[in-house]
Amino acid sequence: MAGVNFTGQGAYDRALASFDEGLTLAERVGDENYTPRYLNSLGWLYMECGDLDRARELNQRAAEGGHRRGDHESFANAELNLGDIALLKGDLALARDYLEGVDHLVRDPTTSEWMRWRYSIHLFASLGELAFARGDLDQARRHADECLERATRTRSGKYLVKGWRLLGQIAQARRMWENADNALSEALTVAEFIGNPTQLWATHMARGQLHSLRHAPQAAQQAYLAARSVIDRTKSGLHNLGLRASLESAPLIRRVYESTGPDGAQSGR
Repeated sequence: MAGVNFTGQGAYDRALASFDEGLTLAERVGDENYTPRYLNSLGWLYMECGDLDRARELNQRAAEGGHRRGDHESFANAELNLGDIALLKGDLALARDYLEGVDHLVRDPTTSEWMRWRYSIHLFASLGELAFARGDLDQARRHADECLERATRTRSGKYLVKGWRLLGQIAQARRMWENADNALSEALTVAEFIGNPTQLWATHMARGQLHSLRHAPQAAQQAYLAARSVIDRTKSGLHNLGLRASLESAPLIRRVYESTGPDGAQSGR
């Protein structure tokens, strides 16, 4: 749990040290319950830092371990991460396969109740992002609403951010500018409260894109620079060379820097 909290805070060096120590212990004593959970959590950390290949490898191992034990929560979380990785790589068919598999698990009355409430929120957030990527705005809205309803009921801050941001992007795609601005403002408020770097810079970027479409270059520049500032602060505290390199080379991170230019001035993209 220390590693999970450090990852959420963006303290990736401390998170990696905690996870490595815990995984070594779990493997040494043959703990089949916690080994897949450590692999899954490590996969999330690497995904946050942009190393999608390493994240995929770790989550595949976690899913395999969870399936061997018949541990629904363990392999559901890993396969949701695998679906998110496929989405980030643009493989929508593979993402759909993973997410639909977890969807069947969530809807199966024989599935264990253990933590199903938690991974179902992740599921609806990711299903919404998949539908949005496929251009199905109505379905994306339904999934976003379901994500937000569950996240609100359980006070799940990360998924409140993702749900509101997705609603903002849907409204933006429909050119409903005021609705988009309101939703993204809600997302930003929660993102600033929870302090997760990925959710914070991604929300700033979404606001920058909205302002660009509304022909408000000064507001767009401020949002893009805010996203860059979050990433710069995260990098400045990151000493692991591998994690730092993957963070710097991640396509979404590069897009942030392209939006502000090499010297921090908006590039006009």
